[in-house]
Amino acid sequence: MSNIKENKEIYIRLFKLLKPYFKKISLIFVCIIASAGINMLIPLLSKQIMDNGLLAKNFTVVVKFSILTLAIVLIEQAIGLLETKYFSYVNSLFQYSLLKGAFKHLQRLKLQYFNNTNFSEIMGNIGMDVGNISRVCDKGTFIIISQVFRIIGGLIGLLLIDWRLTLVVLFVAPARYFIVNSLAKKRKAMFKEFLEYNRDFSSWYGDTISGIKEIKLSGIDRIKTGEFIKKQRKIVKMNIKMAFLDKFNEYSESVVFQGISSALYILGAYMAFRNELTIGGLFAFLTYSAYVIGPISAILNIGYNFSNIIPSAKRFFEFLDMETEIEVKRETNARAIDNEVPGDITFENVSFSYKEGEQILNKINLNIKAGEKIAVIGANGSGKSTLINLLLRFYKPQEGKILLDGTDINDIKLRDYRGLISVVSQDLYLFNTTIEKNISIGSKADNTVINKAAVRSGAYDFIKDMPLKYKSEVGRNGSRLSGGQRQKIAMARAFARQSKILILDEATANYDVESEAYVNKMLTTDFKDSTVLVISHKPDILTKVDKIWLVHAGSIQEYLSFGDLKNNSLVYKELLVEEKRVG
Repeated sequence: MSNIKENKEIYIRLFKLLKPYFKKISLIFVCIIASAGINMLIPLLSKQIMDNGLLAKNFTVVVKFSILTLAIVLIEQAIGLLETKYFSYVNSLFQYSLLKGAFKHLQRLKLQYFNNTNFSEIMGNIGMDVGNISRVCDKGTFIIISQVFRIIGGLIGLLLIDWRLTLVVLFVAPARYFIVNSLAKKRKAMFKEFLEYNRDFSSWYGDTISGIKEIKLSGIDRIKTGEFIKKQRKIVKMNIKMAFLDKFNEYSESVVFQGISSALYILGAYMAFRNELTIGGLFAFLTYSAYVIGPISAILNIGYNFSNIIPSAKRFFEFLDMETEIEVKRETNARAIDNEVPGDITFENVSFSYKEGEQILNKINLNIKAGEKIAVIGANGSGKSTLINLLLRFYKPQEGKILLDGTDINDIKLRDYRGLISVVSQDLYLFNTTIEKNISIGSKADNTVINKAAVRSGAYDFIKDMPLKYKSEVGRNGSRLSGGQRQKIAMARAFARQSKILILDEATANYDVESEAYVNKMLTTDFKDSTVLVISHKPDILTKVDKIWLVHAGSIQEYLSFGDLKNNSLVYKELLVEEKRVG
């Protein structure tokens, strides 16, 4: 019962997705009804040609009804062209709207989703689900639904000719229903399993491609090939099973059709021989029976065809229902801000853990005045990045809150809030476009601002030597640039945004000594009015900040200077010893 209720909810949601296209869908059905109605006339015209023309040897009747048949076919084809136009519009836009909705939702999902799901799995799931769901409004579905009108017209034609033979034709409905209903249940279960196999393969494939360098270095390509064969074998076997079931459905349809057709030929011939039915009437009846038998089977096959759609729709809607980083109700009432806010940041009793019982940050209380420069240090895994991710609203504190000028950051519109912040990290990402576009991303920087930002970040030193200068393509994730060049582009991006808050996460790790010293100096010149958080253990930076936060064992110890840190922190001394040992 719960499965029926779940399917009903899925159908309702699909219905709502189609609602914007109801006007065009209505026009499609008008065309279908008109076409079906006109098409119903053809067997009657054929009957006239046969009985009153050919058999009666009346050439005038043959010519008259042949021309009339041609005219009807031309009208039907014209309506068909109009129907195709509307269908193409609905089908294309429906698929586009599904992809657009998925993409918009994808961008709003919590960072945790992307940490747990790789690119290949995301693309595989969305692509397969959208492809299957869009079949609800493909031409085949419209044609199947339109068969209702063909059945009505066909039944009228059959009843006009002989009601007894009509009963034989109608026997197809219960016979096909029993077969299709049984096969559809099996097909749905198979396809659900098939989706899971594909999801598992996509996840494995994405993970494998991401680790291709390690695979080459470790010489485990044969092992990975073995894993590929094992996973693909499951998919291939399931494909074969589903293909066999599809063929069995077609086979059962052919057997039922042929059985009914044979019965009609025998009974029809018997009635014709007894002069209870004319030859033209028999052929017209056989034509009309095709109008009824085929459509009945097609309509009953909807459940079988939808056995692919429902599992995909279920997974797609589960994806759309995933919690996003924006609480809609809270965001609706959230406060809009601009870059003119002072920018005081306060952590009030903030606690956070990724897993229950493993506290990363425990009741943190911190205050950053607008314009202050803060260095954040600590061992790997101590919680430095977690602190930054909380500030960026990638995660929410389990306890406590973070305030910006006295307002909970979750009560500020997310787009406005993140517009205040620029982040330059060691794990930066450059888009596969030009240097110019990579620098101006997230800002409305013109050429003057872009050039100034490149000069200040040191990026101009290599940009000026490139043939296309700022129009040069950087490749996927900056693959055409060195590590240092990539970081300078990212730093230029921060300069171009001119944000109120700047976060530098090992931002100068790939800089040479001279470039690093230049950037560090800018913290007190170009960024003198900005609030800056720097994750770095380098003494040159630590001597230039106002405060140093040492993250350790879930707590944060605050030091007012580098000298204060060196003289009073045993944890820092242990950290230096560990760095020297590892280095």
